[in-house]
Amino acid sequence: MDRIDKNFIIRFIKFGIVGTSGIAVNTSVLWLLKGVLGVPLAIAPIFAIGTAVFSNFLLNNYWTWNENKHIRKHSFFHGLWRYYLSASLGALINYVTLLLLTNVFDIYYLIANLAGIFLGMVSNFMFGEFWVFKSED
Repeated sequence: MDRIDKNFIIRFIKFGIVGTSGIAVNTSVLWLLKGVLGVPLAIAPIFAIGTAVFSNFLLNNYWTWNENKHIRKHSFFHGLWRYYLSASLGALINYVTLLLLTNVFDIYYLIANLAGIFLGMVSNFMFGEFWVFKSED
């Protein structure tokens, strides 16, 4: 049981590191689209979130859950589809939080985006752990 708990904690730490890189990807794409190119706030986060989800999938697939790669139930593309599906809840939480905090409470869009990212993180980890990267045993 100690080994399972230790591996779970290690995966959660790795997930956090990957998530930090995803924050950088999301924020950079959002800033580029809205701040530099002037894409409307209702549209820009959709692309920022989608890009970060793909980046996070790759890093989680090849690093966070790499130890069970040979015994996974799903192929790379099936896992990618499941990851996007499971990240949809976190993405929706991120998107709604961003728009709500920006439009209703007049919080700067990049700060509101960070709040949305953190609110979606827990659901993303749990779906990854128990559904997307689940091994057969």
